[in-house]
Amino acid sequence: MKKTILLNLIFLLSVQILISQKYEDYIGAGHSNNIKVTSSSEKTERPTEFTAKAMNTINGEGMDAKKMEVARFLTQATLGANMKTIEEVADMGIEAWLDKQLETEGESYLDNIRDVFQLTNQWEFDHGVDSADIDERANWSHFMYTWWEYNMFNDDLVRQRVALALSEILVLSFDSNLGGFGEGVASYYDILSQNAFGNYKEILKKVTYHVAMGAYLSHFNNPKSDAENNVHPDENYAREVMQLFSIGLYQLNNDGTRKTDDTGEFIATYTNSDIKEMAKVFTGLGPSAIVPNEWVDTPDFGYGIWVTDMTKPMKMYEDWHEPGEKHLLNGYIIPAGNTGDEDIELAISHLFNHPNVGPFICKQLIQRLVKSNPTPEYVDRVASVFNDNGNGVRGDLKAVVKAILMDQEARSCEWINDSSNGKLREPLLRYTQFSRAVDIDQAYGNYWNIGYGYWQEAGQMILTSPSVFNFFLPYFQPNGPIADADLIAPEFQIHNSRTSIGYINNVFNWTAYGYLMDDWLEESPNVSVDFYKYEPLARDPEVFLNYLDIVFTYGMLTDRTRRIIRTNCNKIERVDFKRSRAQLALYLMMISPDYNISK
Repeated sequence: MKKTILLNLIFLLSVQILISQKYEDYIGAGHSNNIKVTSSSEKTERPTEFTAKAMNTINGEGMDAKKMEVARFLTQATLGANMKTIEEVADMGIEAWLDKQLETEGESYLDNIRDVFQLTNQWEFDHGVDSADIDERANWSHFMYTWWEYNMFNDDLVRQRVALALSEILVLSFDSNLGGFGEGVASYYDILSQNAFGNYKEILKKVTYHVAMGAYLSHFNNPKSDAENNVHPDENYAREVMQLFSIGLYQLNNDGTRKTDDTGEFIATYTNSDIKEMAKVFTGLGPSAIVPNEWVDTPDFGYGIWVTDMTKPMKMYEDWHEPGEKHLLNGYIIPAGNTGDEDIELAISHLFNHPNVGPFICKQLIQRLVKSNPTPEYVDRVASVFNDNGNGVRGDLKAVVKAILMDQEARSCEWINDSSNGKLREPLLRYTQFSRAVDIDQAYGNYWNIGYGYWQEAGQMILTSPSVFNFFLPYFQPNGPIADADLIAPEFQIHNSRTSIGYINNVFNWTAYGYLMDDWLEESPNVSVDFYKYEPLARDPEVFLNYLDIVFTYGMLTDRTRRIIRTNCNKIERVDFKRSRAQLALYLMMISPDYNISK
């Protein structure tokens, strides 16, 4: 009896001590300080060396949720990521990694294309190509080689994703008279890349003065009015700098919704008269430098792009600039007596400070990075950052990009299952995602990709849109359930029976044969997919599917798709079954709706 009473007293005292002790931590989900776990067995999956350690039950190592969250973020913030990058970001934390990325500088495409041009010419010489058949200047193919090689191994991942998004707003295309001017277009792309975290006003101004844009939208060598000879300033750039690059067609609220008048009609932002007046501003711009040639030594107004150094901003020729007042939209008047450069500065400032610019540009950036149908509240939050970054600065893209990627509508899991959420991945992003996620190899270490076949078959390649209106319009609605729900889906404008099959055929080449990239150089080996590291994983299709689900679908792989891939992989039992299973699983993953629709 005394022994029982004594034991009860000890038990009660122990409980009291436990109750009174304050715990600062909890067990599980990575909280395992000073905890030791043992088990009767720990299975090691051969030959991957993946071990089911007892400690993983509480230390968080066995949990993939964090990696999946990061993979989803990287789908929005980069051109693609592999498991190594996913794990690095998971260790650092999304916001800390993003802050580091926003301070990461990029390389110059112009410098790189010059290097690639020299290397490819040397390759052609070394492989017996006649010197008369070798390009005398870098063209579109050299830009493709440069862009692809750089974006396979660069560190400025967010910068390059934003540069791509900007290239689909401030559009310039090789599908024009610019195909022979690789350096000029590389110089233009540098504006977007190097200023991706800069100020939007600076981008507008630099784009306006760039020869490539001047040639593309015809304000290069744009003369003043000459009534006697029926000459009038070209209106092309004047129209597009308003319609596409700054304010759009209709007046907007800060949340991106259109304003209406008393009759319920949308209110136009500008008139034909505004276009004509704006066109007067962009007159007098011509070449500031020329390339070595046999005809002329010094630049002059009227010289064409074949002799113009397209890497130097255009120069104002006052004798060719329209004099007098310019009556711009909303009653703004540029006074007479200014220089041409002063007129341009005032016009760009006037457009940049228009209240439409924030919602118009920010909504498109959200569409390119995160989702097709951002809520008005999402647009309003981001546009407000564009209007004022918190320090009184308007147009700060670094603040805008962070606001887009860290917004609750981009990060919260609650939005994943919302019917309005998500987007169809652009064909180019499907290509870059796969290329960065897998191991790739080229015999000489030259990761040059022409991309022409993919452009023709899948409908998209960098800087190849059919017009200044990009590959797809930001408000495109495909007929059917999406339009019936009053939603938009821009990327579906180039998703059709031809491009969808073209994409699938390309994926087959990547996975069945390993043919990932090729160039048009004599006897140059293709860039191929290295399946070696996937073979041990593919020994058990479920293990490989778990890996692929993190990298490509960030935990969104449906049971149906998982069952289809697993069932078909398990049917492969021949000698080389591991590689064949890996190839089949990759193929089915890349053509699945789970991958192609990002949520």
